[in-house]
Amino acid sequence: MKIKLELKHRIMPGLIMSLLCLVLLSVQSPASFKTRITIIPNQAGLITGIIQMAIDSCAADGGGVVIFPAGSFLCGGIQLKSNVTLQLDKGSIIKGSDKYADYQNDAFIYGKDLTDIAITGEGVIDGVDCYNPKGEEGFRGPHCIRLINCKNITLQGFTIKNSANWAINCRYCSFDTVKNVTILGGHDGLHTRFCNNFTVTGCDFRTGDDAFAGNDNRNFVITDCKINTSCNGFRMGCLNLTVERCKMWGPGEYIHKIQKRKNMLSAFVHFSPKDERSALKSGNWLIKDIMIENVDHVYNYNFEKGLWQTGQPVTTVRFEKVKATGILSAFNIIGDEKMNFNLDVQNSLFSFRDGAVSANTFEGAKITSPALFNANNFNHINLRKVLFEKKDTTPVVNLNSGNTLILNRVTFITGSSSVPYQFEKIGNVKKEKLKLNKN
Repeated sequence: MKIKLELKHRIMPGLIMSLLCLVLLSVQSPASFKTRITIIPNQAGLITGIIQMAIDSCAADGGGVVIFPAGSFLCGGIQLKSNVTLQLDKGSIIKGSDKYADYQNDAFIYGKDLTDIAITGEGVIDGVDCYNPKGEEGFRGPHCIRLINCKNITLQGFTIKNSANWAINCRYCSFDTVKNVTILGGHDGLHTRFCNNFTVTGCDFRTGDDAFAGNDNRNFVITDCKINTSCNGFRMGCLNLTVERCKMWGPGEYIHKIQKRKNMLSAFVHFSPKDERSALKSGNWLIKDIMIENVDHVYNYNFEKGLWQTGQPVTTVRFEKVKATGILSAFNIIGDEKMNFNLDVQNSLFSFRDGAVSANTFEGAKITSPALFNANNFNHINLRKVLFEKKDTTPVVNLNSGNTLILNRVTFITGSSSVPYQFEKIGNVKKEKLKLNKN
């Protein structure tokens, strides 16, 4: 099969010959009809044009693979094309330019209106914390991977480090698989808006800002992931979200670059900003088999005054087999006035961080009380086989303005004989087999 290189922009006269010398071309078996282009590593200077021409050539031939073998590749912004895979072999590092002018579309790797695209392999993408004095907050540079209106996406095996903005930024994307991807440092990890049918598994996100974020998403499954951040594990708005067999822990290994701190704020926070014209209610969440250690809060939802939480309300959330230790609070909930909110917690443990002072605010909004569990304006809360541990004389559970509350086999370890709960304005309360200090 003959490889044809089409030049769509004026380039330096010697670049065509350089391309032929520096790019090795090979073709797969005739049955695959896919071009395979291997980029020569460790070249001097930026090779953005060479990489882009390889991508364009694969696309012109109906699809193919651009291979980055072990070694270093320095480039600015590149654009993906449909049916093209970037293969990052073990030992390869695609290193970004430190000059923002070398990027387009506010991205290191960019794609729009594409299908069947992939980035795979065990190599590294280094965003070099590219500085942009006119960027967000006066310094943020390009997003590492930015995809708009793309579908059938595969991101697998590689590592992103030093992302100058969000590591993976998806908007209006669908059918995305993110597998065994590592993110180190930077800002948000996987930030999705108006996306659907995402599967994330076996990933290791250690970020300076939110590990997962986004609004108006639908049908997300996140499993077997490690999550560490100096902000929130999930700042999400999503209909049909499953998070299973994940571990979250703080403090963050990478500093939050704006607030200059490392404490992990919350495992889960509702996200539905009004200025994004959020249209989708968030609900049908299943959080199961989760370990949470030294995170300030487990779940925060404030439809009244919460930061970026007041666009659309939450409907149903379920926690099952969750072990949260070293926390300042478990649940802080202020639902909408129509009381759409329903919470089910089963077979779980929540233990206070001994010696710590409870935070009285979360992202500027006041928390109802220093209790481990605070909730207002809810339809239904069901706690079954749940243990709360906080050695304090104040109530462990403080609930107000709800329709139905069920406490079944709930254990309170407080070190005090005081009643560990306080309820007001709840229509129907059912209590069965409660235990205080395991008595």
